[in-house]
Order: sequence, then C-alpha cells, then structure tokens
Amino acid sequence: MFVLAVYSRSDHLCKTASMDAPFLATSLAVLTTLSLLALPLSAASHDILPLKSSLIVEDYKTNSLQSSDGTFSCGFYNIYTNAFTFSIWYSNSVDKAIVWSANRGRPVHSRRSAITLRKDGSIVLSDYDGTVVWQTDGKFPDVQYVQLLNTGNLVLKNSSGNIVWQSFDSPTDTFLPTQRIFATTKLVSTTRLQVPGHYSFRFSDQSILSLIYDDANVSGIYWPDPDYLYYENNRNLYNSTRIGSLDDYGDFFASDLANSKALVASDRGFGIKRRLTLDYDGNLRLYSLNNSDGTWTASWIAQPQTCMTHGLCGPYGICHYSPTPTCSCPPGYRMRNPGNWTQGCKPTVEIACDGTQNVTFLQLPNTDFWGSDQQRIEKVSLEVCWNACISDCTCKGFQYQEGNGTCYPKAFLFNGRTFPTPFVRTMYIKLPLSLDVPKIPIPQSSVHDSTPSQLVCDHVRTITTEAFLNMNEVSGSESKWFYLYGFIGAFFVIEVLFFAFAWFFVLRKEMRSSRVWAAEEGYRVMTSHFRAYSYRELVKATERFKHELGWGGSGVAYKGKLDDDRAVAIKKLENVAQNREDFQDELQVIARINHMNLVRIYGFCSERFHRLLVLEYVENGSLANVLFNSKILLDWKQRFNIALGVAKGLAYLHHECLEWVIHCNLKPENILLDENLEPKITDFGLAKLLSRSGSNQNVSQARGTIGYIAPEWISSLPITSKVDVYSYGVILLELVSGRRVFDLIVGEDEKVHFILKKFINMICYRLESESLWLAEFVDCRLGDEFNYLQAKTLVKLAVSCLEEDRKKRPTMESIVESLLSEDS
Repeated sequence: MFVLAVYSRSDHLCKTASMDAPFLATSLAVLTTLSLLALPLSAASHDILPLKSSLIVEDYKTNSLQSSDGTFSCGFYNIYTNAFTFSIWYSNSVDKAIVWSANRGRPVHSRRSAITLRKDGSIVLSDYDGTVVWQTDGKFPDVQYVQLLNTGNLVLKNSSGNIVWQSFDSPTDTFLPTQRIFATTKLVSTTRLQVPGHYSFRFSDQSILSLIYDDANVSGIYWPDPDYLYYENNRNLYNSTRIGSLDDYGDFFASDLANSKALVASDRGFGIKRRLTLDYDGNLRLYSLNNSDGTWTASWIAQPQTCMTHGLCGPYGICHYSPTPTCSCPPGYRMRNPGNWTQGCKPTVEIACDGTQNVTFLQLPNTDFWGSDQQRIEKVSLEVCWNACISDCTCKGFQYQEGNGTCYPKAFLFNGRTFPTPFVRTMYIKLPLSLDVPKIPIPQSSVHDSTPSQLVCDHVRTITTEAFLNMNEVSGSESKWFYLYGFIGAFFVIEVLFFAFAWFFVLRKEMRSSRVWAAEEGYRVMTSHFRAYSYRELVKATERFKHELGWGGSGVAYKGKLDDDRAVAIKKLENVAQNREDFQDELQVIARINHMNLVRIYGFCSERFHRLLVLEYVENGSLANVLFNSKILLDWKQRFNIALGVAKGLAYLHHECLEWVIHCNLKPENILLDENLEPKITDFGLAKLLSRSGSNQNVSQARGTIGYIAPEWISSLPITSKVDVYSYGVILLELVSGRRVFDLIVGEDEKVHFILKKFINMICYRLESESLWLAEFVDCRLGDEFNYLQAKTLVKLAVSCLEEDRKKRPTMESIVESLLSEDS
C-alpha cells in the first residue's frame, strides 16, 4: 500500500516542469531510496489484497500474502517446472506444507498468470492466455479486500468487515485448527503429481466420519474398520448433527465419536502448530510442527495398519509386511505399470469365458481381497465353494474360511492383503491350468505387529507334566483312595455324556436355528443396518399413512418418522407377485446395496398381505418436479452434477454390487434430489434381479414408462443393463433442454421409437453442422450461463446411449469416465 503511494508521488514530480532541476533530482533520489527500502517490507508482510489488485506469478518469490503473525503465506506456489498453484502454506516449515490450493490438478503457467480481486467482488485465477482457471462461487458487490488470517483461512470481507467467502469452506486435503467439518465437507487426497487422488475423508451415509476409497470402478470405506459394527468402532450411528473440528490443543472432536471422546494427539498441548492431512497413501495423519528445525512429526494416525488401506496396491495387488508395507503381485500376475502400484497387476495369461480353457486355483494362506463378493455361501465344503467359482467365468477367485465353512466368490480382486489372523482365512485365485507357478514365491507377511496373536500353551504342558509326575509318586497305601476317586470321576463323566447326548438330540435343532438367526441378523446389521419392521410400527410412524408423498407404478409412498427420529419414506408395494419367503430373500440382496447416489433402504414389512419398504427420505422430491414443474431453476453446474451422480449410481448397480441389478424403469420421477440437490436413484431392485452368471436374463414382467423404454422391450429380446443406458440417454436430453422430449408423442411404443430415432438423427446433423444450434437447444431459462463443452459432451453421450443397436451403447462405467474427464 505504501509503495503504491510512493510511486504515485514520483510520477507527479516527473510531470511538474516548473520545478527546478536540483530540487527535482534530490526529491527523486530520496523517494527512490524510500521506495527501495519499503518494497521488500511491504511485499513480505502484507496480509491484504485490496479490490482491483493482483498478484502475478512472475513475482511469486517476493510478493505474496502473509498472515499478520507470519505463520501462513498465500500466493503462487511452484509445484514443478513452469507450473504453479495458488495456495496457502506454512511459512516456516522446511517442506512448505501446502494446506489449501485453488487450482489443484490444473496448474497455471509461469508467465502472465495472475490472481485478481475484481471489482465485482470475485477472486479470479487466470492462466497465461487469460483463461479463467478458478474463481470464487458467486459475486459479492460490497467486497473490499481479501485477507489471510492467522488461522490460515483466506477470506473475502465486505465494507462492514464481515466474511462473505472463505477458503475454510472448500478444503482440499488438509484441515487446520478451528476449521469446522460439516455434513458436506470433505478432504480429498493429493497424489505425488499434485492432482486429486482417490481417497476422501468425510461423513458417510450413516453420519460416520470415514476414510473412503472412491474411483470410477470401486468404492468402499476402510476406516473405521468395515468388518466391525459401528459401536465396536466406538462410533455413534445416525447423529444428525454431522460436525467435527480440530482444536488448538490437538484434540479432534466429531459428532459420531462415542461418549464425545476426542481423538487426541500424542503431544497434546497448546501452542503447537498442527495440520490434519489426508496423505497421498490414503492415511489420515495429524502433524505437529517442530519450530526449531521446521520439520513435521505425525502425532496421530488413523490407520496404523497400512495394508488395511484400500487400493494401496491396485487391482490384483497384495499388500504385506516384510516388515515394512510392501506390494506384490500374486503368482500368475505381473505389475501393470512399473513404478506405480496404484495401477496394480494384470494376469500374464487371460482366462477366456468360452469354456475351452482348463483352470485351477492357487492357495494363498492368510490372504484376503476385501470386497467385490458375488455372494456369501455359508456352511459349505471347500469343494462346493471351488465348484461355484469354476462354474462362473466372471469369478476371479474365492475366499474360504475353514471352521465355519463360509465361501466368498469374488468378481474382482482388489484391496489384497496378507497378514496373520486369529482364524484361518485362505484365498484361492483362479489361474489357467497351463500356467506353471509352483516355483513363484507367494507373498507373505513376516511381521504383523509388535505383539502378534498366538496361542500360549506352555503353561498347559507344564501342568500336565506335573500332574503325571505326582501320579507316579503316590504310595501303595494311597492306592485305594486313587481307585475311589477314579470311580467317582468315571461316574461324573458318564453323567456329563448323558446330558451332552440329551442336548444333541433334543435341543440341538432349536438352539441351532436361533444361533443361525442371530448370526444372520448380526451380519445384516453389520453390512446394511437393514431390519424387518412390524406393520404396527409403520402405521405409527406415518400417523396412519396420513402424509402422502406421491405414487407410482410400484405403489404409494408416505412420509414417516421412526422412533429414532429419522425421517423416512414408507412405500406400500402393490401387485407383489412373490410369496413372503421370496420377497424377503430378494430384499436381502437389495439391502446390501449402498451408494451415495442410491436411495438407502432401511428395512421392510412383510406381514400377512402387507408388503412395505422403509426408505431414506429425500428432501427435494423428484427430478421431474424440480426440472419441469418447480420454481427452483437448476443451474448448469447442478444439472451436470445430477448427470454425473445418476451415472455413478447406475454404474454401481450394473457393475459393482453383490448382484447385478437392472433398474428397468429409470425416469426423472425415480431420481430424487436431496437438500444439496445431489441425485439419488429410487425404486431400483423392484424389477427382477439378474445374476452375474448371465442366467435368467429374460425379464418379461417388468415394463418401463413409454418414452424411456428401450426398443428391445418391443422386440421381446433378453433384457440387459443397456435398457437403463437407453433411459439415461433420454434423461440427459431432458437435463440439457429442460423439457420432456416426448411430451408431444402419442401412440404405440413402435411409433415412439420411430419418432425418437428421427429426432436423434436431426440432433447428430445439427450438432456437427450448425455451431449455434446447441445454444438454442439448451434450456432457455439458463440464458448464456452454461458450459458449452459440457453441454456438447452430454448431448453426444445421449446420442450414443440412444443407439437402436444395444451393443453400440456405452456402459455406465465408460459414461462415468467421460463425465469425470469433463468435470471441472
């Protein structure tokens, strides 16, 4: 600020011709000296960027914002040659630990890039060619300046000194002390290439702060341990507050921690500079700064067992301890990309699905590939499990637990790890019989932890030996007492055997059924918190079905409130063909489905003729109401996010969940929007579920809605997941245009598809030949506020989804990848 005044005064003196030369020369010399002295001080210490001011990348070494206490700096950060991010970092740490970046994954060039506080109140980061790389959401006309606070928070303040925007609301991979974590807040890891990674830290759908691995193909929680129930992980379930924070003492509080017990730093105390960072390896660590040498030390770590982190060694890779965490490929596989374990391994010989190739299984002791279970088969022999996987060409291997006889065939080998366990856990991977693997070493962990679990039997052997010696020392005079005690002991053994036989023949069946029920119920609760409700409970929850939400082809939905104060939607199902047992069996599969873009199913009621589902309540109703009827206008970013969310949900149903699920009736009415306008697909699984093996694929009962159903319905062809892809294509056109594509189409199904085909041909022609057509097709209510490239991508995807030949339609996995590449 002072420097600008000095330069302004100098310019004024230069323009005053009436002054004499000696005075002018002296004045210029003095002012130049003052400016040179003032410039470094101003550049190094100012914490404010005024309105209509800029920081330019060329001055990144000398000109940056700095908090008034000197703890944090903000400006251009050189991540690699000629590439910069606009970031905040700790000033006095050796590695300049970055705590926030505006353009992570999209660096700007080392020439002519700038960050500017524009007169409309927005902060704008522009690249060398003027392209806007990042800017604050919204415009704030009363803004006066940007300020870097002592907390590391970059804020926009208006003329009243109030904060209208802050970097704390959009964290990258780090939380700082006093920064709050809310329901929608999340950290996303940064890779070594300085781009967002696949790991996130956020509240899960069960309101539990979790570490989650998430990419286009696989998603799953790995902390807290998903093998345990929430209370075994010292967590509270469904705490609606969803809030957390790190305080100045090193205590991390969160609403889901049981008994409000904080996670505490090992060096707990006031005055230590800290940061909570989700590192590139997927582990969450609390770091403390050593002021004397500027180094960081981890004072708390979320996952001490590194190999529990999902995706660490990529597909088919196995993490083991030797003694440090190490990745290896199993026999029959080789590293996909040397130097990058996140890409995992690939088979040296692919197994064909034509049945011509003989296969076998290689036994991997103490090894597990977590998740991707096709099914869970209980109390079977190893041979039965073996045959179940051999008969399904999509099965890559199976885990078998000796003792309880539980079998887990797997469609994908991911999250591999090997370590000693208290029970026998063995993985069998499928390999071609022709592959010679006996000489290849199997990865094994040499160290699990400092106190490995083992059975201590020494004291048993000692007691037995002593008893035997004492028996040899008895004298002849004591032998009669020996025989007496022996007779009593034999009588006692006979009595015990009698009761054992009575239990075996009389009580065994009843006890076994209750034990099996308890085990199954425990498994249900652990995996999905899914349970049966009585009809009386649901009558009470809905106030005798008083508040109707809407109705559709599957039944009427009502709003309700459970005893634990959860708001739910309770759907009365109509025309349910299955009997009670089949209905419950089918729901057991649906209950295990869990994805952020799918409506959660909490439970069911199956009493006499009543068939009801208890579903997650979604605040903003259906996409149809919001897009076509509501006063809410979805902006372009929200529409693109809805397209991406629906694609992710369908990709999960088609490719990732335990059973292959086809929706068969996808339409805007079956896409709900939550309070943040995130999409959630509902009514999935109500059509017939298809097995991964490909059997039973001719679904004839389920029919979709005219306008959204694929042509193969008319031709009576076997139904595949491509019917959902077709419906998704129609929804994409409606999201872009803001109108129902088929409002004016009346007639038989064949006519609908004929008109749609002509409409798609017209779109293809105009999209390629008329540059202004797309702007006319996009919802006119948006004006010019839409992303042209994203709109073109959505229309092109819609065209490919609406191919008459279903084999030419893309998969939902590839659609997700295409959308993610355009998401910015």
